Amino acid sequence: MRGKDICLKMRLHWLMLLILSDAFFAFLVWLANPNGLKSLSVIIVLYTVLAAAAGCAIDFVRVRVQLEVLEECLERQGEYEERELMAVTDKVWHPAVREAFSLLWEERAQNSERQQELMSYQEFIEAWTHEIKTPLSLSELVLENHREEMSEYVYRRMRHVQRIAGMDVERILYYARLHAEHVDYQFERIFLPECVKEVLDRFPGIPQERGIEVKDKTAPVWIVSDRRVLGFMLSQIFSNAFKYAGKSGGIVEIEAWKCEEDAEKGSRKGDGKVRLAVRDNGGGAPLEDIPFLFDKGFTGSHPGRQNATGMGLYFVKKYAKVLAVDVRVEEELVSGGWFGIEIVFPDV
Repeated sequence: MRGKDICLKMRLHWLMLLILSDAFFAFLVWLANPNGLKSLSVIIVLYTVLAAAAGCAIDFVRVRVQLEVLEECLERQGEYEERELMAVTDKVWHPAVREAFSLLWEERAQNSERQQELMSYQEFIEAWTHEIKTPLSLSELVLENHREEMSEYVYRRMRHVQRIAGMDVERILYYARLHAEHVDYQFERIFLPECVKEVLDRFPGIPQERGIEVKDKTAPVWIVSDRRVLGFMLSQIFSNAFKYAGKSGGIVEIEAWKCEEDAEKGSRKGDGKVRLAVRDNGGGAPLEDIPFLFDKGFTGSHPGRQNATGMGLYFVKKYAKVLAVDVRVEEELVSGGWFGIEIVFPDV
């Protein structure tokens, strides 16, 4: 159908000229012998139809061959394909074909060079992240060995700064891991309350420093997931919750439950899935920002997010796809001054 449309568009002016020529010859026949026009008009119309059909059929076959060769040339972009395309096209198109292939080869060379630069940059970032772990480990050792020499306030602040730096390095590593060709994920049965506690322990002193009350309502449920990746996802969500919780009387609530239908109340759908929700009372997010919170680099219009990178929830969404879990915003809480992120684990 595509070849026929192209053929008709390319030959439309010739069909119009053929029809005008037939009309002109019919007029001449009428002038010469008005009585013979009726018998000759059938022959003229039949000849026109046959000539137009034959011309379109020939052009259709030719255009189809050219399109097939052109698609193969654009896919491979080799010298053989260039010669093959020039063999099936008119000579008037040969300079344009040479110019087009010259531009394609130049663009391919530039893309290859950019790809090499990107790979080198990625290797440098990965090497840097591994090297930076040494001074981070050293700083942790110094803090532990000289804890008695500093006040509790200074110690908590230094641990907080160290944890922030460690999380930034961790983000870089997991970002690189997203684009790796071969990544091994280790799925195992995980006791969810234990996993939540492990991640909360990565934020020593932060709730006390900011006056945030942490309410852990994690039910004793089991899930199947990758412990390290899930821990990274939870650390990003917890970090946001601690950052945006209310400045006065801040609350971060963690709730997990398994959706088993209550025969009496029927309050929750019994799909057998485990849900984990992390909520904070920081005022929520504007409704217009909700559809874009998981987009890369999105910070939104919330005053407290102007210094954010917009990468934390982006990583959560990306790795949620890897772990086959669903992540969403609890939109029913937005209008009530609360904000919540919910993870839905499949029933395995």
